[in-house]
Amino acid sequence: MGRKPIEPPAKMRKILERAFASGDAVTVDGVTLYPPKGERNRWRVKVHYERRLFDKTFGGSLGYAYKGFLEADAWLVELKAGVSGRPEFESVGLASFVDDYVGRRGKSGKWSDKTQAQRKADFKPLRGIAERDNLKCRDLNAMHLRECLRMVGTTGRGNSLRGLLRTMLVFGRHSGYFTRDQAELIDAVTWTPPVGYVNPLSRRDQAKLHIDIATGGEVMTHDQVRAWAKACQRRWIHGMAFVHACALLGTRSGEIRPLTASPETALAGRGNFVDLDHHVVRIRWQATTEGEAKHLPKNNKIRDIAIPQAAPAGFRLDRWLMNRVPKAMEEQSRGVNPLALIFPNPSGGLFGEQNLRNRVWAPAAEELGWAMDEYVTALGKKRRLFRFTLHALRDRFANTAIHEWKYPEDVLLQQGAWEDSETVRRFYAGVTDESQSIAMRIHGWAD
Repeated sequence: MGRKPIEPPAKMRKILERAFASGDAVTVDGVTLYPPKGERNRWRVKVHYERRLFDKTFGGSLGYAYKGFLEADAWLVELKAGVSGRPEFESVGLASFVDDYVGRRGKSGKWSDKTQAQRKADFKPLRGIAERDNLKCRDLNAMHLRECLRMVGTTGRGNSLRGLLRTMLVFGRHSGYFTRDQAELIDAVTWTPPVGYVNPLSRRDQAKLHIDIATGGEVMTHDQVRAWAKACQRRWIHGMAFVHACALLGTRSGEIRPLTASPETALAGRGNFVDLDHHVVRIRWQATTEGEAKHLPKNNKIRDIAIPQAAPAGFRLDRWLMNRVPKAMEEQSRGVNPLALIFPNPSGGLFGEQNLRNRVWAPAAEELGWAMDEYVTALGKKRRLFRFTLHALRDRFANTAIHEWKYPEDVLLQQGAWEDSETVRRFYAGVTDESQSIAMRIHGWAD
């Protein structure tokens, strides 16, 4: 708590004034306050409970005396609650608890900057309710959780927020803020759509309606990669190479944006090194959405990715890198690319994730007709998704590695940094717009 004085209410002011005038200690709700006396020019505040002692000194004014009383009283309430089996921090403001949870980066303190920013936004509705109603942790009930869930616009977001709230409430129970019953309140609530609302399909299901459902697929073809790369090149000098590199290396956005030609930059933890001497890209870091390499890759899966010589979409990444690496070093020497980045933004720095989307790949995807129909959330907000996103290039990498490069399962998981084979089968390996025509050709039926 801060050390600023707090103006006492009228009744408390009279008690403190009498104590100050007489020089005698006064006890209020079990808290004893000793006024300034003799050479001691500060209030002393004491309280005992269960062999524990609160004993602090505060400033000499009545405001400081009241400040000390409140601190001691809160200490006593928390201690009594803990001894009686009640959550000892149940009197903490609910908004303060949410702030603390986000500030500590979740229950294990491992959130990245991106995740922390997302969770701050996720819990903003609950925090707003807590501030509006001046709620303590002990006041939290199912009504507040339902109101919080109603502030998101789709079933997917509602289910996601419900899960996040569950994790936070369990942490709060174990840390002494909520009772077990409060932590289990989340099981009694759900996101409820307004009457007449039609929930939008997932991106993949929307994509099926955007194309011929019988012949269209979830994974880009090599021709589609090539077309997207050309469209991106028209918007950024490195657009073509960037798209092909994502498809050939299987990197995430946060892993490929900080690729560097400089071993010093990599050793300083500011980029992922393109090691041409050993024909690998050494993935050690993941950039934040804003643009700073400061975290280990997702799931801490550091790895060396083999630079392919194959060019399934007609682009030889290995040859392009042999030209680009010395060029990036030369740019660094001139001060126009301080980190010797392989894919710097137009200003020579690290591209932010959203900036890259808005300036390069989303306009290119729209040019190719990949923008799907708008839909409206339960909150009346318009949304529009793309058939393919930058992350979809990992799908392309998985399919190329499985069907063309014939990677064994352990090699696929190591190079792509996937958690397990089931993840690859469910979300990455899939059909393309060419799958139907391939089947027809196999049986002798020409397109």
